[in-house]
Amino acid sequence: MDANTRKLERIFDQTVTYQVPLFQRPYVWDRENNWEPLWDDIQSLLDKHLSRANVHPHFLGAVVLEQLPNSAGSIETRQVIDGQQRFTTLQLFLMAARDHASACGNTKYFDRFSDLVSNRRSKIDHDDEVFKVWPTNSDRTAFRLVHDAGSPAALLKEKKTALGVSNSHNILQAYDYFFAQLDNWLSGELDDDDDAESLAGKTKDDRLESLWQVVKESLLLVVIDLDKHDETQVIFETLNARGTALLPADLIKNFLFRRALASREDVERLNNKYWQPFESEFWREEVKQGRLKRPRIDLFISHYLTMMTQDEVRSAHLFSAFKAFVLTGEAVPGSSIHYPRTPAAHIEQLARYGAVFRTFYAPGDHTRLAVFLSRLEAIDTATVYPFLLHACTELLPDKRIEFDKVLELLESFLMRRLICNLTPKNYNRLFLDLLKAVERDGGVSVTSVEAQLGKGSGESTRFPDNAEVMNAIVDQPLYGRLAQYKVRAILEGLDAYAQSSKSESMPLPPGLTIEHVMPQTWATHWPLLAEAKVDPITEQKAITRRNALVNTLGNLTLVTGSLNPALSNSSWTSKRPELLKFTKLNLNQYFHSPEANTWDEAAIQLRSKYLFSHLLKIWPDVVRDRIS
Repeated sequence: MDANTRKLERIFDQTVTYQVPLFQRPYVWDRENNWEPLWDDIQSLLDKHLSRANVHPHFLGAVVLEQLPNSAGSIETRQVIDGQQRFTTLQLFLMAARDHASACGNTKYFDRFSDLVSNRRSKIDHDDEVFKVWPTNSDRTAFRLVHDAGSPAALLKEKKTALGVSNSHNILQAYDYFFAQLDNWLSGELDDDDDAESLAGKTKDDRLESLWQVVKESLLLVVIDLDKHDETQVIFETLNARGTALLPADLIKNFLFRRALASREDVERLNNKYWQPFESEFWREEVKQGRLKRPRIDLFISHYLTMMTQDEVRSAHLFSAFKAFVLTGEAVPGSSIHYPRTPAAHIEQLARYGAVFRTFYAPGDHTRLAVFLSRLEAIDTATVYPFLLHACTELLPDKRIEFDKVLELLESFLMRRLICNLTPKNYNRLFLDLLKAVERDGGVSVTSVEAQLGKGSGESTRFPDNAEVMNAIVDQPLYGRLAQYKVRAILEGLDAYAQSSKSESMPLPPGLTIEHVMPQTWATHWPLLAEAKVDPITEQKAITRRNALVNTLGNLTLVTGSLNPALSNSSWTSKRPELLKFTKLNLNQYFHSPEANTWDEAAIQLRSKYLFSHLLKIWPDVVRDRIS
């Protein structure tokens, strides 16, 4: 490779198009992390030149370019292997400078800046060759708007009629930012107060002269030109872009499309038809998984790769694992999951499973899936997703009833373990074993899933039976033993069951809070019975028992708003009517019944058993129920 320091003016003044491959990520630089630091660097140079201080050349970073073969009559074309974010930003800055020169009526600098952002029409054969930098597909409409508009006012008018260009598009915002900063600097608003006197006589033409000289002489890039023997993919993988790190998904995209290009695939079609959906903000949004937040697309690829390899995939090695998966060219022995044989097939399959993964965030009218995913948040594990990806693809849409039964089985398994507070630490291995087991049995079915989940006998794999669940509900504190959001999910499940069995199903209101029917601070208004106070030992046992029962399921409910603390701790005769007035939840209809006329230890245990009978309907012991 050939690496040289180049002045910005020399890079862009020649008749050339720097083409960003369509399979690279879109423009993602932003104000706080990228534009402001770049502008601060440039303004420092402008201020020094305007005040005639020494201006040392400023290094802007590096770009990696690859010469492309060009057909007869077309201009020189180079592909931007790395540095496209920097190149695009500099072009937007230069367009803003060009438009200020135009607004000032300065033809000389308008022509000079124009030559850095546009190739002359007399030297090109194709319309797209007019651009010095031609960005990736998803950015081209916005980039063309900025290039052709000539001013923010004209851009505002044009983008109203442009299709598919959001006002929040980073390219539009970058241009607006640099235009505004240049406007402030050219008008002297950014001058330091200490320099006010020496700069008082500087005209806008003087400032345009400084702007041109800084661009021409003081902004430098290291340009790395690759020859035909260089491994462009290896170089792309190892270089770091300034400010915004490449996601593993970006590396995977570049890797697959380069292989597709080498195989003479129609990469434009592959990008537009299959990869373009991955360019939306939805996929780059960071979401929490476990203790870390990661972009949604990286989570998806991690789950997809786990499903395909039937092995654990570490997030830190996601790209390396995907690359190895593609290069080995082998499916998992005995697996019925389709293994792609070409780069195009890999891209198509990622798109297909990506559409499935997206339904996990918007299940639409698939009510059973929506309920499962909602309760999965309380279980707080994502290890089921690789299996869920496979099950959705294999069973939907034709076998939806079977799929829903599989979800019910998985939910019973997971919620029973949550209620019993059993460890989730080996769920990754458990669901990989489940995936392998259903494959051995010929595919996903209730029978195959049931057989595998019913085998577990250890702390990390067993399906809790009714006796274990009843003990956790009736005799063990739930509140305090489980996190509140987990307890809330159990209560919401019970309320949903009461709705579906007794009344019209309606979504739960937001902001529900957990309420102790007998308050935790019960001593003032909820005295122990006289027989519990016959001696200190008997009284202490009664206190201990009550403190335990207060936190059991039978004493917990949900309310749509927090009760006044004084009312919450008041006696049952005062609290009961207010509790019923405060809530319309079906879960609380129980408190209208004669069983709730008094509220003591016996009443709490009675309601615990009542709710337990409902839990058996919501999350049944499917494995043993079928055997019996």
